[in-house]
Amino acid sequence: MSVDCISGDRRADRRYDFRMEVRFSYSERGVTYFGAGVTIDLSGGGVRFQTETPPPIGAVAELRIAWPFLLQGSCALELVVWGAILGTRDGDTVLRMSGYEFRTLGERSFSESRECPESYSITA
Repeated sequence: MSVDCISGDRRADRRYDFRMEVRFSYSERGVTYFGAGVTIDLSGGGVRFQTETPPPIGAVAELRIAWPFLLQGSCALELVVWGAILGTRDGDTVLRMSGYEFRTLGERSFSESRECPESYSITA
């Protein structure tokens, strides 16, 4: 009798380890809550992050992640992700992504004389 072993990470999406600042918000019973933390990893399907004040399981949250790369070398970006909170374990919170887009941060993002368009966004 032969037994096949499956090893390694069997998730559908590859995870990328990135530590980036994250701000988040979610609403519950008409009240909007805010928090902050740091990402642990990202994939095409979700984001794992650490925070002292995790959103409740099932909440639909919006994450704003400070993207570490500049658009055209001069304009700061943020990755905006939204989706449902799947759970929290050992200080890590997991959000299943339902959508995302990159947004520019405009003039406030850098001190160079060149400007970024405030309304520019890249949507997935």
